[in-house]
Amino acid sequence: MLIYAAAAVVPMHVVTRPPLEPAAEEKVMAEVTELEKLIEQHKQESDVVIERMRRLNDGDVGDYERKTIKRRLSHEFHSILLQLGVPEGVAFRVASMCARHTVSGIHPEGTRRAESIVRYFRCDSVRALYELDEMITSGFMCAAFTEIIHSLTSSTPTVYVYVKPDDFDFVLSSLNSLQDTGLFWELK
Repeated sequence: MLIYAAAAVVPMHVVTRPPLEPAAEEKVMAEVTELEKLIEQHKQESDVVIERMRRLNDGDVGDYERKTIKRRLSHEFHSILLQLGVPEGVAFRVASMCARHTVSGIHPEGTRRAESIVRYFRCDSVRALYELDEMITSGFMCAAFTEIIHSLTSSTPTVYVYVKPDDFDFVLSSLNSLQDTGLFWELK
């Protein structure tokens, strides 16, 4: 059996100075995962969100309409997070992040601890990869994780978010090869 891979996974590192204690890192990872699950559940249950997602998948969506959908999804996600008791700053940042991910074809794939918190994102296209890169280099992801970390810990460390250049280049070359020839694995 052959399996065709049409996406690639990017590891994003979240580092704090001074470093968080392992228990605090675990708490941050659990909270991010829980908030994303709540948003994912809302995406499956809300007729308004389902209709917006359907419109995104129509294929003939221009940049202006895509931005409008992103803004409306962010508002929907923000409202549900506030209703669930998530603090305003965290709700705003997480809603914006999830809306951008949804519109761009970026999917959170998990988190683990290493020398830092490592968050994995699956990018469905080169465009999604560049959108994730823009979210990181612009400081958007850093602001989101700073808000989350500061709301969950008693300290206020400086937060750094980055993707290692070799990881980015590998994922980019993988996605580029997928567009031309595809990348296959044979399962026995």
